[in-house]
Amino acid sequence: MDMRNHTTCTLAGELKGQLMTGMTVLDATGADGHELKEMHKQFLTYLIMHEMGHTLGLNHNMKASQMLSPAELHNTEITRRTGLIGSVMDYPAINIALDRNKQGDYYTTKAGPYDIWAIEYGYTEFAPGEEEAGLEKIISRSTDPKLAFGNDGDDMRSPGKAMDPRVNINDLSSDAIAYAEDRLKLINQTMGRLVAKYSKPGQSYAELRTRYATLMGHRLGQISAVSRYIGGIYIDRSYPEQKPAGKPYTPVELATQKKAMQVLAKYVFAPDAFEADAQVFAYLQPQRRGFEQSSSGDDWRVTEAMLQLQSQGALSHLLHGNTLKRLTNSRLYGNQYSVASMMNDLQKAIFNADIAANVNVYRQNLQTYFVRQLVAMVDPKTQQFDDVSKASALYTLKKIKSQLATAVSGNEETKVHRANLVFLINNALDTK
Repeated sequence: MDMRNHTTCTLAGELKGQLMTGMTVLDATGADGHELKEMHKQFLTYLIMHEMGHTLGLNHNMKASQMLSPAELHNTEITRRTGLIGSVMDYPAINIALDRNKQGDYYTTKAGPYDIWAIEYGYTEFAPGEEEAGLEKIISRSTDPKLAFGNDGDDMRSPGKAMDPRVNINDLSSDAIAYAEDRLKLINQTMGRLVAKYSKPGQSYAELRTRYATLMGHRLGQISAVSRYIGGIYIDRSYPEQKPAGKPYTPVELATQKKAMQVLAKYVFAPDAFEADAQVFAYLQPQRRGFEQSSSGDDWRVTEAMLQLQSQGALSHLLHGNTLKRLTNSRLYGNQYSVASMMNDLQKAIFNADIAANVNVYRQNLQTYFVRQLVAMVDPKTQQFDDVSKASALYTLKKIKSQLATAVSGNEETKVHRANLVFLINNALDTK
């Protein structure tokens, strides 16, 4: 992670991916040209307003996308009066309704409450001698939820970075987990329409390949947003005299962390998590131009792509030393989700569903990655993890070994896979 990201604005690139996701969904569901134009118009309006905000001195505000509840997101009476998000300075996910009949605004097209408030503070003119009191009056409103703020220094876009999951990119609504689950459902629904929509006479399958890659990118963003709630801490930077409702640090509720794990288990770790994609793989052929062909072939690296969703999107954060230490430290002031419990839930999500059956290739890669990460954690030379995390990793490895001893391996591929897991675990547990 480049910690200097506060010096740059990459919204244009982020929004391009979001727009392509939205256009793909609309295309695949047969939306008319008017709706596509409206999405594009809102996209351009948002981008221009964001960059104009920078010219006026506004920071990024990656917490602004939390302003509305999921039920309010498509209510245009609200979004066109107050805005879809609290500030145009966020990097939000595009607002696409799972039920296409309920679609509201795709992007906010007006300055949010935070933007107006920040401009008021920075540009209000006062009579001589009245500025200090006037600014104090403006800033006293900082506890208003619609004025929530968190910039690039607080965002959790990279594994192990920061701590408040509400300060993030590619999320939306006050229930980002529920929103992300809807997006993951929407992507799975769209997969079945891609081949028919983008198989066009006289054209290659390059557009289909690009559209699929766009959906994969959106999926990664949603998985990342969900994973950050596990081990997360809500931050309140109000001063004591403002009498805030909560404490400066409040660990994410147990139910919320468990919900995040359940979503990851169902849409990322489960044996059938990517079942909808299978109908697309044989068509992901790039445009052939002259001698521009990869020496290893042009076929889509399916297993690598899915493992990236599972590892980079979720496990690299959940198994990061910072996340694990925070789970333990925050137990001392309210967190109810221990490292041992989190590891137990991960082990169940990654191994239980197919322990009495053959293991498909997605799960082979996932299980091997998980075991390798645990092995690295228990290595005495590894300094990133505390003893609580190392103990949980060791205990989880032993549980997996016990599971594998009674596993039912029907085909040769599954036998080979599980033999390799036992080999990796035995090497890690061998005291010699």
